[in-house]
Amino acid sequence: MGNKILKNVRSAGVLLFIGCIAWSCASDQLSLPEIEDGGGLEQAYIGSDQCALCHSEIYNSFQTTGHPYKLNKVEGGVPPVFPFTILDYTPSGYDWNNITYVIGGFAWKARYIDSNGYIITGDDVQWNFETMEAVPYHADEEPGTKMYDCGRCHTTGWVSLDDGGVPQDDLEGMGGEFFAGGIQCEACHGMGALHKASQSKDDIIIDRSAEQCGTCHYRNEDHTIAASGGFIKHHEQYDEMIAAGHSVLSCNDFHDPHNSVKHGKTAGIITNCTDCHTDTNNTHEIRGASCETCHLPYASKSAVQRTKYQGDVQTHIFKINVDPDGEMFNEDGTLANGETGVTLDFVCYQCHRDPDGEG
Repeated sequence: MGNKILKNVRSAGVLLFIGCIAWSCASDQLSLPEIEDGGGLEQAYIGSDQCALCHSEIYNSFQTTGHPYKLNKVEGGVPPVFPFTILDYTPSGYDWNNITYVIGGFAWKARYIDSNGYIITGDDVQWNFETMEAVPYHADEEPGTKMYDCGRCHTTGWVSLDDGGVPQDDLEGMGGEFFAGGIQCEACHGMGALHKASQSKDDIIIDRSAEQCGTCHYRNEDHTIAASGGFIKHHEQYDEMIAAGHSVLSCNDFHDPHNSVKHGKTAGIITNCTDCHTDTNNTHEIRGASCETCHLPYASKSAVQRTKYQGDVQTHIFKINVDPDGEMFNEDGTLANGETGVTLDFVCYQCHRDPDGEG
């Protein structure tokens, strides 16, 4: 039976049909229909462990990045396992028996989902790994009221309630359903059943464009750069690249998405600034400042505000606004002025001090 299926999949007509379906349905993969090829082969999710059977090296590397850990299920009252962090904290009034999922946990922070599928809110409900302390998250919202609707960028195969999904695990607070928690292989490459059978690259999505990364690494539909509390919000890199004038380049020109740049890992960076900017003279290098120090300052925040001018995520705006009176944000602080560049306070006060001794 298996040989018959594989023979059918490899036929030219079926491959053309499959290829059209796989690409046209990349944004709505759960609705992809069964292929009438006589063999009964249907496109479907197969899971990253199946990808690992052939792509073990890539899989093993990918498992040390943050993508697979965007949403982690709690099973048997035991906390999820992460490659570099240990999460042994639970918010007040909760333990691992009434927490169903952990949001994050790989690097910056961890948030929690209660036994009904709602994101836990309150005064001590977000765990920050850098400072090893619990901090508030939406403390003004009653516990058991904040629905989890983050699955588009936190899960693989997300279908929201509005798009016909049902609450995951029958938890009323879940705003949709998904195939797997976290950004697994098939979140970027599409369903893998046909590719597993045919072993053909024509049956899997390989999209190296910045737009592919930009499906998650943005916030505002108009691609303005969202800000709050004096910092750019996290996962805004695609919009920052557009504002910086680097939109002609792909994220994959600089990053290997299967490798990490956190926890002392550096293999994720595949291109250095000087690979393109060969005539640049870094006069600050003798003081320990690299290109990235000034052009990718920590003007964004995920969990921790280190100083008045330093968050915990590097911005990808690159451009520096050398106007001493330049404004980093709009009047109400909700948008960053990315086109004019990162202002000098975020750049210079990493090393120097302002008149109030900040920086």
